[in-house]
Amino acid sequence: MQEGEWLIKLTEWRYWSIPFVAGFIGWMTNWVAIKMMFYPMEFWGWKPFNLKLGWQGVIPSKAEKMAKVVVRTGLQSLASVQEVYDQLDKKTLANSFLEAMERRLEEYIDDVMLRENQVVWDNLPLTIKKRIYEQLRKELPNIIDSLINDTTKNIESLFDLEDMVVKKLTQNKHLLNQIFQEAGDKEFKFIINSGFYFGFLFGLLQLAVWIEYPMGWILPTFGFIGGIKANWLALKIIFSPLEPIKIGPFTLQGLFLKRQKEVARVLCRITTEEIITMNNMLHNMLTGPRSERTNMLMHQRISHAVDSVTSKIGFGLGRPMLQTILGLKGYASLKNVAKHSALHFANEEVCSNQNFSDGQKEIVNQLLRSRMEALSSREFRDVLRPAFEEDEWTLILVGGMLGLLTGIMHYFVTFGL
Repeated sequence: MQEGEWLIKLTEWRYWSIPFVAGFIGWMTNWVAIKMMFYPMEFWGWKPFNLKLGWQGVIPSKAEKMAKVVVRTGLQSLASVQEVYDQLDKKTLANSFLEAMERRLEEYIDDVMLRENQVVWDNLPLTIKKRIYEQLRKELPNIIDSLINDTTKNIESLFDLEDMVVKKLTQNKHLLNQIFQEAGDKEFKFIINSGFYFGFLFGLLQLAVWIEYPMGWILPTFGFIGGIKANWLALKIIFSPLEPIKIGPFTLQGLFLKRQKEVARVLCRITTEEIITMNNMLHNMLTGPRSERTNMLMHQRISHAVDSVTSKIGFGLGRPMLQTILGLKGYASLKNVAKHSALHFANEEVCSNQNFSDGQKEIVNQLLRSRMEALSSREFRDVLRPAFEEDEWTLILVGGMLGLLTGIMHYFVTFGL
């Protein structure tokens, strides 16, 4: 093509629309790709013959796997369960337990005794009942201290971090999305906005090819390639280069890696406010896959407390009298009922008391945040990189298909008429 013909075509708006449409394709495909990572949170579509014809956000659809990624590549690499638990203020924790128990102590004793032997309890003199209340109130601090010491020594066998995190995040997919969205907020904005710039530059090449070879398949093909290229390049820039590279006055490094301290602050804040809370840890110890071991510890301590309280009533005759009235099986049953009531109380009263978590979260936050800030670039990259890698090819291919469709529309609207 002669130079004059090039200049004539470059004065037509149809030709100059090519790089701008290419920029729009890059922006649109990246925007759609980011949205498809998180939405919809539940599957939308049809399932004929056990086939899934539709879409669910990549992260919500892999909620269990993503939750395990959070634990294995994130939390467990920062600190062990023992380290986290050792950081907690045990004295404050014990005082909180004691305050909660004392409020309902008499209610707790009445409930245990009425369920085990209502006739005996109803006919017991009020002075004896008051002695039992008073004696258990004296024993309560020692019982709580013993339980906390037992928990501290055995926390690794009583608490299942992965089970707690997986249950929390699979039941609350919005929270799972929030973790990745807030941590990668600036990176996602870059991916979307960079789509236009990368697309525009690619569109200039497309313009030159189209002027020379104005064939119908050029625009759709370049749209497809541009959609794929924009998504792939944006994802690449987030995590590469791994280490800083100096080029004159400029320093090149993956955008996500540059913000290590900022991302660490966001991730640890959400983690300690919503996931690794004292309430959630206690609930897991009481109801999780290792709760049977917690039950055994509770049974030992409650059993000892029942023996201690009854032996100090009626000049030391309380325990043998109660064993005579209830029988040895009945006395053993009383201890079992007391344990189950204590577990129910702890799960109902203690695990739902937000004050327990609020008083401890900053301690855990400081520990995790300092560890995350100290990670190497490679270790830090692996914290969130799996989320981007999961079905990454799908998102890139979707970008290509949207680019192809836009290229077809562009051809027919501007050149095909």
